[in-house]
Amino acid sequence: MRHPLPPRTVGPVGESLPETRGRLSRCPCEMQDTRMQNLSADGNGRSLDELDRQIVGALLAHPRATHAQIGEAVFTSEATVSRRVPRLLRSGAVRIIGVMDGEATRRARSLFVRLRCRPDAAGRSAEHLARWQECGSVKLLTGSVDCVAEVSYTSNEHLLQLMFEQLPGLDGVLAIWSNQVIRRFCTPHNWSPSLLPADVVDELRAQRTDHWNEQTPVETPSRLSRLDELIIASLATDGRQGWQQLAERCGASPATVRRRAEAMMAAGFLRMRTVVEPSLVGLAVNAFVTLSVNPTQLGQAGELLAAHPAVLMISATTGDRNLCGEIALESDAALYEFLSGTIGQLPGLQHADVAVALRSVKRAGMILPPAPPAGETNRRGVAAPPR
Repeated sequence: MRHPLPPRTVGPVGESLPETRGRLSRCPCEMQDTRMQNLSADGNGRSLDELDRQIVGALLAHPRATHAQIGEAVFTSEATVSRRVPRLLRSGAVRIIGVMDGEATRRARSLFVRLRCRPDAAGRSAEHLARWQECGSVKLLTGSVDCVAEVSYTSNEHLLQLMFEQLPGLDGVLAIWSNQVIRRFCTPHNWSPSLLPADVVDELRAQRTDHWNEQTPVETPSRLSRLDELIIASLATDGRQGWQQLAERCGASPATVRRRAEAMMAAGFLRMRTVVEPSLVGLAVNAFVTLSVNPTQLGQAGELLAAHPAVLMISATTGDRNLCGEIALESDAALYEFLSGTIGQLPGLQHADVAVALRSVKRAGMILPPAPPAGETNRRGVAAPPR
């Protein structure tokens, strides 16, 4: 709907996994609004090297894969992986998080909100949105809209407050479009951007306990215990911590924590995710797509897009567009080929709009710092590359 405005696996879990410290959030569904300190392995915004990218590909396929499993997947030693993975995590270039699936647990639903703003207000509006706990991701765009956010809400009353009180109150917002997610064809949990051969990705995915795709049916939601919520909250800050550390944080035995975590993963309530900015793995063009497709062919179009490595997420939605999602490609030329050769060939396509992301303000619940202007130095004294 449009609103014109008045003047958010465990591998072989008996093995100890690398640990990175993080605080517990007060609630498992709260997003962490801490700011990342560095955006790449060396902290200066440059892309990762080839081996780093392959390791990221393995972590995308299996966020809790052991160092030995990753080494086998990328044809390097376990010792090399044991140095590189912690470095990537410490730098902030890569995050591993556990996510409570709001739809599977029936605790939350989601929608995409697109904003048109005054030119001088788009950045402020995006940064204001990013501070909302309800917003899992926020991007500044170029195109027909200026900003897009993925928003979670818990009830119709919550949505009413967001749409008719909070969003209209943002300074400089001229118009709002909202598209409620009604089916997910793919999500960032199963993004696989061709960093590893498909058979290697399949092998790693087969060892996961959690639901990495959208085809696995979830169990009927059951009440989560206080321990369950503590487990989810702890994994939300450090998805690769071992069972011993998780048990210490949650005040339970390692066996109990492992049993509960695996049960939630198998049920589809707890999902593991590797978070990385596409540009760090060589995908410089990030965009948000909104499509109109003949309803009788919506499922077919969604499945075709979900199978494409450029697609991070794609969902059927309500509102003025019935298929919305995020893509990432290596260049403008690749974007053109995707538009003409993939989107243009979708069955039942009626309208397509692509808005290229100028900046990710927030991703997977974490606010991202803006890159320094070209020529300026970052906190480590390294000149930022030209944009």
